[in-house]
This record gives sequence, C-alpha cells and structure tokens, in this order.
Amino acid sequence: MNLKIKNIKLFGFGVFGIFLIALIYGCSDSFLQDTNTKDLTETVVFGADETALAAVTGVYDGFQNDSQGDPGLPNEYNVKGIFRMANNISLDWQDNTPRDQSDYFDFDLDPDSDVPVKIWPNNYRAIGRANNALENLQPAIDAGSVSAELGDRLIGEVLVLRAIAYQYLAATYGDVPLMLSQGDDPFKGKDPESTVYQQIVTDMTDAVNRLPWSHDVDKGRVTKGTAYAVLGNAHMWLGQYDEAVAAFEAIETGGVTSLEPNYLDIHDVDNRNGVESLFELQWAANGDLAWSRNDEVNILQLFAMPTDITGGGGFAGIPTKELYDSFEAGDLRRQATVIGPGEEHPDPDINISMYDGISINTCGTVAEPWTGGDPVGRTGYWGVKSWRDHNINGWGRSVLFGPQGHIWIRYGEVLLSLAESALKAGQTAKAQAAFDRVRNRAWGGAAPAKVVSMDNILQEYRHELGGEFSLWPVIRRSGEATKYMQDTYGVTIPTGHELVPISNADLSINPNLEQNDGY
Repeated sequence: MNLKIKNIKLFGFGVFGIFLIALIYGCSDSFLQDTNTKDLTETVVFGADETALAAVTGVYDGFQNDSQGDPGLPNEYNVKGIFRMANNISLDWQDNTPRDQSDYFDFDLDPDSDVPVKIWPNNYRAIGRANNALENLQPAIDAGSVSAELGDRLIGEVLVLRAIAYQYLAATYGDVPLMLSQGDDPFKGKDPESTVYQQIVTDMTDAVNRLPWSHDVDKGRVTKGTAYAVLGNAHMWLGQYDEAVAAFEAIETGGVTSLEPNYLDIHDVDNRNGVESLFELQWAANGDLAWSRNDEVNILQLFAMPTDITGGGGFAGIPTKELYDSFEAGDLRRQATVIGPGEEHPDPDINISMYDGISINTCGTVAEPWTGGDPVGRTGYWGVKSWRDHNINGWGRSVLFGPQGHIWIRYGEVLLSLAESALKAGQTAKAQAAFDRVRNRAWGGAAPAKVVSMDNILQEYRHELGGEFSLWPVIRRSGEATKYMQDTYGVTIPTGHELVPISNADLSINPNLEQNDGY
C-alpha cells in the first residue's frame, strides 16, 4: 500500500496545528472521484467500508510531510524534524553546519529551528485526524454502515497511530497537551509526560486485541506487533519493566516478525516492509524533478547523499568520524551505516562510479575525501541507510525523490529494549540473550562476548539505530542521556536540555502553554 494523498476528502479537527485540518485523502483510484467535496460530511465518509478505510489512510498520511506539506504546516517534517531529532542531538550525525558551530553541540536549540518548529504541529495534525476517526468509527459500526470486523481493526490502527504521534511528542518535548477528543479545549495546557505514556498503555492494551498479526494486502498498515512494540516502549518510560518485557516478548509469538539475517538488507529499497519492520512510512515508487508535488515520494536520500554526486542537498544524515571510529572491529553494521574516504558503497546495486561525472567507485580518497566542496561544513563520511536507491541522482540530473520506506520501529530496536527492560527488571539471563541476538547478527554469526550492562546497551543502540528514527528517544528513555553524552563526547547537557524547546509559533497560538525549563 502506498499511503498517498489522493481523491477522497473529509473534514477533521486538527489541534494546535495552526488551522482546522481539512484534507484527508484515500489511497486508490477506485475511491470517490467526484471533485465536489462540499457535501462530504463525516456521515458520508464513515458511511461505507471503502470510504472509512480511506479516511483511516488519511491518518497515516499525517506522518507524511516530506517536501511540500499541507498549507499552514512546516514542510520537510520527516527529514529536518524527526530525523534530526533522532540523530543530530546524539552528535553522531549532523547537517551541513559544522558540528561545533551547531546548536546541537551545546544542547541549546533555537525554538525557531527545524526540530522544534516541525515536530509539534505535524504530530498534532495526525492526532487531530485520529481523534476524528475514533469518534466516528464506532457509531458507524453500531449503525451498520461499516462492517464490525473492518471497523474494529480500523479502530485498532488509529489507536496505534495516535500513540506513535504522542510517543514522538513526549520523547521530544516532555510534557505535552493530551488531546483525546475533538471536543477537548484546543488551548489546554500541558499534561505530565507520565500521563501521556499511561494513556498509550491504555490504548495499546485495547489495540492489541483488535489488530491482526499481518495484512494480506496493504503491508504498510500497523499490526498487533506494532501495538506491542509501542506498548512496551510506554511501559519502559513509566519504569514498568516487567510489563515491558512481556509486551516485547509477545511480538515473536505472532510468527511474522524476526531479525533480518543480514543487517544490510534491512534498508534495501527492494525490501520495504520486511520481516523486521514494525512501522514503516510508505512512499510511492516514482520520482522526478518537479517541486509542485504532494508527499507521495520522499527526499531523505537526496539530503543524505554525498553532495559531490547530487550537486546539492547534504542537509541531513551526515555521520561523523567519531561514529565511524566507534564501531568494534568486525561489526558489519559500520559499513551498512557509514562509509568514509576511499570506501565503496556496500549495496551491490550501487556503484558510485555509475553516477554522471563520477570517475571513482569510492567517496573520494583518503587524501581528498568527499566533503561536498565544503571541508568545514561536512565530514567526508556519508550515511548508507538512506542512500539505497540507485535511481536518485540529484539536482541538474533527473531524480530527486524516491520510494524508500522510513522505518520508525523495527525488531532490532525491540530486542535491545527487551535487553534493557529485562536488565532493569532483574532478569539478567533474558537481558543477555536479547543483547546477544542483536550483536550476533551484527557480526554475521557470533559476536565477541560482551556482558550486558546499561553502558553497553546504550552503545548498541548507537550502532544499531544510528541514521534511523529512534536513537535519541531511546537514549533519553534510559534516564542516562546526560551520562551518555558526557562519556561519549565530553559534552554536558544543561539542565532541562535533554528536551527540545516548544517553538515560538506554537507558544503564540496557545497562551496556556509554557516553554520548557531552561529555554
């Protein structure tokens, strides 16, 4: 399934998102084609299985704001918002600003910079759509307009999607307004972070009973395994580690989720929605140079690829030499995460010399590393996980946008979370077993023995999840982010600055919001 912006429209209430959300689109040309939408009320939209399914697809679309975005919302949410929050704050990744000149380096983000500005309104857009769907699905089921089996499943999907939005909000900002109904006061103040995660526990406990383990079609939709992963994460934030262990262990009982045998295959553009993927944003398999587009395709690869190839970009996903040097000898994740001067791309489908104007098959040479013409701003090291589509080649050529999925939750992360929660629950043998599974896969067999500990788990998160969408949230969740940054980079996080500030625009909209401490 491609969660596209297309054809069917409905009205839903978006909170804190600057405006009322007004366009939720379906995912197939078989949906309503009539361009007159003035008579498409909620009763009409939730009046049949097909249109209700399309409306829930619109909730998924709330996470897709890659290049253009909806009017009134900041664009490039995925690449300059979520990606940078998950990676740049760790200091292992950067944009094209020299790291020691970046707000990230001293943990003092400008409230008007990309991460604060983009994450808040885009996630509340998704929440507004989810609340609209939840308030209409059960009445539609009760009225017989939507079949009970499909409607029940759709409620489960929407609960998970709303929970994912809230877990990113809380991981980024801490306390946030918990909005569960279209009737909630749109100008309410913040709720405690713990209240948000407790609501996620409640919702995921409900959702796991509504969702299937897999979908025969529409592979991008959430499943019971997704709900268990979100549930376990929420339990960990609440310090409920035995409950987290139980949730994480339930995932493999469905028989459809496992580790990819080969780490490099996880992000292969031809392996979308693979056996390890538990929540993955879907994008259409087409791309061109036009900017007057919707968000059916994504731009992350162009932002992450060497600018020596693309002629532009390089705004996100640039790894550091410190990250490169931190991998243990024999850890295959390094070459699947970051390559440096004189190194070839590990994907057999990508030969660097195939790009126009490139004569060597490496990212420059050791003597002359590729730094995009700006050796101060870029590192000479380049990310691999987002550079997997050989069709994308950059400005002045033909293709900027592509279909590679954004994997937000996967089983490798779950196993490390299981190791952490089991360790904190006093289940050391179980913690060691989960920890070893991740490391053994990273070595393609048997990894060097290492005793499970929080310090070691944090380094495994770093090497397993870097360049994806959850690294900083799991580090902050551990309660050891300040120690981790001091140990890893010798950087002291100012009090309160593990969190991101709320943007000035969002503070101005809601007078009852208070800025996070320290900003």
